[in-house]
Amino acid sequence: MPARPGRGLLIAVIDPAEIDAVVFDMGGVFVVPHFEPMGEAIRAAGIDLVPDPADTYRAHYYGVRGITDRLAHQEVSEADRQVWTYYDRAYFTAIGVSEESLDDVITARNAQRSMGVQGVWRQVVAHNLEGFVRIAALRSVAVVSNNDGTAVEQCLEFEICQVGPGPLTTVAAIVDSTLVGVAKPDPRIFDSAVEALDVPRERILYVGDTVHADVLGATAAGLAVVQVDPFDLHDDHDHWRVPDLVALADQFG
Repeated sequence: MPARPGRGLLIAVIDPAEIDAVVFDMGGVFVVPHFEPMGEAIRAAGIDLVPDPADTYRAHYYGVRGITDRLAHQEVSEADRQVWTYYDRAYFTAIGVSEESLDDVITARNAQRSMGVQGVWRQVVAHNLEGFVRIAALRSVAVVSNNDGTAVEQCLEFEICQVGPGPLTTVAAIVDSTLVGVAKPDPRIFDSAVEALDVPRERILYVGDTVHADVLGATAAGLAVVQVDPFDLHDDHDHWRVPDLVALADQFG
């Protein structure tokens, strides 16, 4: 896992005394696309380029910025395949794929999507797990993810958390968009997590990595929200951003 980026990024800091519970996204917070399948997509397009974990960690957030540039002011679900075209173009450009090769790589990446979320989104962001454990020791926590029905399995496989007692961090709920039938930015996806936490929604903080799904969705649901933005790629926005969950944990003491 690459070294953590700088930790100086904190904008519009929310008072931790006003937060009783924290809800986390999965993709871009706990996991990013793994360097192996992403490298396979590049090589399937006939390009001799082998990304490493630092490449794919960084590229994810450039992919997120690619989505922001197109969709930050639209209510579009991540289930819309076009969203991921914007992500892929920015992602693979950040890794070093040339403009003339992008379409071929994106075609190869689309062919991989039958692998499902679990087969690709499996590069664990270790320092964010460290911060998550610290926050969970201080506040009630839950997970809300746009996912493919395997969010609970992923949380167990990647040793993130479980609902109820067990060897991992305990969360009040793991909400999977496929299972509940609604996806961010639709604010209804947060309702079952709010109910499970049994905390007034105005005292809940949501942590995600995208503007269009996480910031807009959580805000519409009446939650405070912070964006994980480790490379300061959204400095033209005025919502609260942090570089990682360790920096966020530091805010809670």
